[in-house]
Amino acid sequence: MFGWRKRIGYITPTVMELVPYEFYSFAPPGIGLVGVTCNIDDWKPTEYETGLAAVERSARYLASRHVDFIIHGGAPLVTNRAPGYDKELVAHLEELTSIPSTTSIRTGIESMEHLGMRRIVLVTPYPEATNDKIIRSLNHYGFEVLHSAFYSVGFKDLQDVPPSQVYRYVIDAFAKAPDADGVYMPCPQWASGDILDTVERDIGRPVISATAAAFFVAFHRLRIRDAIRGHGRLLASLSDG
Repeated sequence: MFGWRKRIGYITPTVMELVPYEFYSFAPPGIGLVGVTCNIDDWKPTEYETGLAAVERSARYLASRHVDFIIHGGAPLVTNRAPGYDKELVAHLEELTSIPSTTSIRTGIESMEHLGMRRIVLVTPYPEATNDKIIRSLNHYGFEVLHSAFYSVGFKDLQDVPPSQVYRYVIDAFAKAPDADGVYMPCPQWASGDILDTVERDIGRPVISATAAAFFVAFHRLRIRDAIRGHGRLLASLSDG
């Protein structure tokens, strides 16, 4: 039976594409993904606000479908607001639905803290202005971005960036700050999941991808401790100890 153990709701700003592809490559048996989309159309602050305006309705709908946890995806939407808005949004979702919730920038922060990462390399496909707001939020929570690499990719072209190219982006970016504690990749819409283990092996540091971070936090909160191997250090750490 679908989702017989837990059902995780996911609100995405755009299409459900690589997130479910990656989720079902590592999700333990009996864990189901229930997704809705806000259908934003571009890397623009006005689009980010349009997406946020749909979050309350989306969260209520997921609650009506009896999910056990709600994830709001889309770091650019949340970091477009003032630093600290991530916590405000999570509190609002939980008050609205009475369901444990989170948002993607929070899962990235919590995942990096879990692995002891404070000095990081940031790698995104966002435009520079969006990237700068991600950095502003990370700085607000005490992270130091040693190097930021933004490879501005067309909003509807992200799925076409091959994993080999994403791998090269990360390797080249980390080479600019090899003393960093690791790499943070806050965008779930390009193929980062397929390369996590390889990049971590080659740079000798953890890599936090958006999808792995989102479901690491969800699994942890839902007490899912199944062994997950081959998808990066973060998910592997769920079953440690």
